[in-house]
Formats: sequence, C-alpha cells, structure tokens
Amino acid sequence: MSFHEPVVFPSGFLWGSATASHQVEGDNRWNDWWMAEQRGLVPHRSGAACRHYEMYEHDFDLARGAGQNAHRFSIEWSRVEPAPGVWDEDAIAHYREVIDALRARGIEPVVTLHHFTLPTWVAERGGWANRRTVRRFARYVSRMADALGDAVRYWVTINEPTVYVKHAYVVGDWPPCAVRAWWRAVRAFGHMARGHRAARARLRARWPHAQVGFAHSAPVIQPGDPSRLGDRTAAWLRDWVLNRAFFALLRRGERGEPPFDFIGLNYYTRAVVRGGGGGLIPFVGTECLAPRLEDRGVRSDLGWEVYPAGLGATLRRFARYGVPLLVTENGIATTDEELRASFLCAHLEELAGAVRDGVDVRGYFYWSLLDNFEWTQGTEARFGLFHVDFDTQERRSRPALDRYRAVCAANRYPPDVPWIADGSSSRPAVGGVSSA
Repeated sequence: MSFHEPVVFPSGFLWGSATASHQVEGDNRWNDWWMAEQRGLVPHRSGAACRHYEMYEHDFDLARGAGQNAHRFSIEWSRVEPAPGVWDEDAIAHYREVIDALRARGIEPVVTLHHFTLPTWVAERGGWANRRTVRRFARYVSRMADALGDAVRYWVTINEPTVYVKHAYVVGDWPPCAVRAWWRAVRAFGHMARGHRAARARLRARWPHAQVGFAHSAPVIQPGDPSRLGDRTAAWLRDWVLNRAFFALLRRGERGEPPFDFIGLNYYTRAVVRGGGGGLIPFVGTECLAPRLEDRGVRSDLGWEVYPAGLGATLRRFARYGVPLLVTENGIATTDEELRASFLCAHLEELAGAVRDGVDVRGYFYWSLLDNFEWTQGTEARFGLFHVDFDTQERRSRPALDRYRAVCAANRYPPDVPWIADGSSSRPAVGGVSSA
C-alpha cells in the first residue's frame, strides 16, 4: 500500500491506547500477583507502579491532548470485591469516577473486567481451575453492570485467556506458578470460556445494547520451511492451540449468532516454528521453542520480531467470524524512539489496508498509554507513548506520539501532514515495509 493512497476510517472510529489495572494503578494489595510478589514467586514488585489510581485524570488529559477519543482500561476485581461477597463501595465509586472522567473528555471507555489478576480469595480457592470461579466471576460482572453499565458501551470480559493459561499453568512464571499442570490448564481454559459466556449473558440481560467481546492474543504462526511436513505440522498445532481453540470452546453448542459482539485482537509479533522435538509442543510458547531464523526482522527489547504484515493478515483472518474487530493492543517495548515511530507507522499502514479492503475494524488501541509494570519484565520493558520516571512519576511524551496524534486528528492514514507528505521525517524500513 502506498503512502500516497490515503484511507479514510469510518466515522466514529475509536483511536486510543490501553492500560491494565495492576500494571498502572499501584498498590493492588488484594490480588494473586501482589501475593506472588511478596512471596518472591515472581521477579519484580509492582509497588506504586504509575500511581494511575490517583493520577488518572492527569493521564486522561494526556490522552485527550494526544487526540485520542477512546481508552481501554481494566477494573481490578480484587479492589471492588476484596473478600467473598464483600463489596468495597469506595472502589466501585472510584471506577465510576474514572468512567465519568473519560466521558467528560470525550473519550469512549472500553472496560476490561479481567486482565490477568484474580482476588487473593479466588486464587486461594483454585482460581480458574475451580469451576466455581465461573459463578463468582459472573456475580462480580453483574455488580459492575449494575454500577457502571449505563455509562459503558464496550466491555472486554477477559484479556488473553490463552496467554493467561499458558503462563499460569504451563510455563509457570505467573501465579499460581504451576509448571506443566496440564489438567489444571485444560480446566482453567474451559472455565474461562464459560466465564466469558456467563459475563456476556449478565451484561446483555442488564444492558441489551452492550457490546461484549474478549481480547484475544493473535500471533501469526508460520512454518520455518513450508516445504517440510514437520514444520507445517508444528505450525498448524501451535496455531490451533493459540488461535482457534478458545473460539471452538466458546462456540460449542451454539447455533445462530456467535457468543461475542466483537473480537478484540492483541497483535504484537509472529512465530516461525520448526517441527521435531519441542516444535511439536505448541503450548509452551514461541520464546522457548521458535528458532531464531536469520531472515527474521528487527526485534523489540523483549526479543519479539517486528512483523507489521501480520496485523493486516490477522484482521483479514478474524473477519471471517462476521463481527466487528477492535485492535485492543498493538505496541512495542523499546528505547529506540525511531523504531517505535517506525513500528507505529508500519502497523497503521496495515490497519488502513485492511479497512480499505472492507474489513469491519472499529478501533485501534496502542499498548500502552504509559510505561508500566510489565509483569515478569518489571518496569524495564518500555511500551508507553509516554515515558514514565518511576521515581518521580513524571510523564514525558515520546516522538511517536506526534505521529499518532496526527492520525487520530485526521481519522485517515496517512494524514496530510509534513512528516508523511514531504518525507521530512521518514521512517526506516521495518519488517519488509519500505520507508516513506
């Protein structure tokens, strides 16, 4: 796609960025991650994180000043229900104030109900491996629907169930830190699918026009050598587990419309896999098993390949489910600001190409608004459009923000601004996409 063929996005397209409660709020003392941090089961402590629980209005001013009209954030279940059936009305009021603050700035709230963390009391009772968690989650969702639903249109029930199960029950580097607990992984996976369906039923019963989906981690998975049966088999198996299995669980027994109103897609990278040995165990993850092929592209600070073409391919692939799509996460961990700007431009180009081709995409959310606590990577993985000094809590904008602001304001790609039009700030080639 040429930079001189602008694509105008649909009216009302959601341009935003995303955060998650435990990664930005600070002092989330009532969940399983905090407990694991205190016990030394994970390598870093979240502590004050970005103090977003206190500074949310300031941060929303930054988002609005950057031209964004939407923001994805998560409610911390452990704050609003710190003990079974005990509701913290102050915490619920806080999240209402968060939503009202977004609305006051003309920013559409996209609310995630479960983003990796569980209340300690739920975790101690088996977490998602316990079938009763489905009922407990549904009760929590009902309470949030009653308290917040009149001001929320878009709900994300669960963030990246496949990633959660992989790290919690297979790799074991996330709470409950169970290594290759395959049966618990299978149970948790099934219960999360039931949890999504129960949550959607509760939300739609209370608010019939609510749009309810989930956020799916959608890596592109390719065989290292397409001519080798072993490579093709390994790629097919991994793709089935990571990209298709949860959808199959959700749609089991369904007739008619799918059990989601939209699909949130979290796209970061691709995996190039080879058959034989570990390559045929698809669930352990690309970082453990995928060969580092010489022909792969630039990498982020986390070692993830920058592969923009994968976003366009992913959007076209998931369009087959016949519901609108949101890019609920897309970003890069880097301290190379030219690379960040290049990453953003190349992925927005792919997004524009999918929209041009008729894919029903309703929004794009960069991960993340702020540098944050990035789970087992601590605060070293810098994803933010805004740099955060974790000692002073100062926020500073990064150069990529100017690029994104121009796109948000124009609602088209490329925008009619000098950095695109005359090449005055051309971006380097990334992942096979040529410079402007």
